[in-house]
Amino acid sequence: MTEAAFATLRREFGGRVADLVRSVTNPRWAPDRDRDEQYREHVATALERDPYARLIKLSDFTDNGTGIIHATGPRLERWAAKYLPLVPVLRDLVRRPDTPLDDEARAHVLSQLDLAEQRLAAIVHG
Repeated sequence: MTEAAFATLRREFGGRVADLVRSVTNPRWAPDRDRDEQYREHVATALERDPYARLIKLSDFTDNGTGIIHATGPRLERWAAKYLPLVPVLRDLVRRPDTPLDDEARAHVLSQLDLAEQRLAAIVHG
């Protein structure tokens, strides 16, 4: 996403929305580094500083991670290998006291991460 797009978001929806979108938007990738590694670093860094962005990413991740069993084709293994190492990072972030979830929601998200991890691992490890 370009700086002009973030400026438009800020103007139309306010700074908070623009900051949340920025936190969950992938940056430009350095061509000399592994893209999946850069993705995981970006997610960990962005979510470390913004507890509310965690909720957005957790929603997206648990939906994709648990729903991966419905995916097919050659990209399936690639996605599983990309996302499996991110599960422990997300689990740690969910458990932090500043993550804005009540106990019931926290337990539910953790169970969804466990399910996603099982499914992703089954794909990666056969």
